[in-house]
Amino acid sequence: MRLATPLAIVALAAAPLSGCGGSSSDESAPSRSTPPASTSTAPIGASAKSCDSYAVDAEALRATNVPCDQARQVMYGWQRDPACAKPADASRTSCLTRSYRCLGARTDRGLAVSCSRAGESIAFVVKKR
Repeated sequence: MRLATPLAIVALAAAPLSGCGGSSSDESAPSRSTPPASTSTAPIGASAKSCDSYAVDAEALRATNVPCDQARQVMYGWQRDPACAKPADASRTSCLTRSYRCLGARTDRGLAVSCSRAGESIAFVVKKR
């Protein structure tokens, strides 16, 4: 009787724990996974398109929500506008051309330029000289 009482207490204490973690479903089955992220960095619904730059000293012209002809005109305007020229020994530049705000940053390929206005963006690289 003395042994029966402690065994009964242990059995009662262990009963609630025996149900933890167990179920009739297969827990090792994979859960619903989300699809892999897309490689595009454009906002949802936006589509950046590659355009021919038709420029000897520029490459990788990309336009989002802008026709390629207009993107080329902005790129040409940026190249011709003295306010957009990168100051000597500077790593960054900024200017306003054809109502687009343009920012440039020096990279190993040249000067990476990004121009934008509400809902539109244009990017290109001016090759090193």
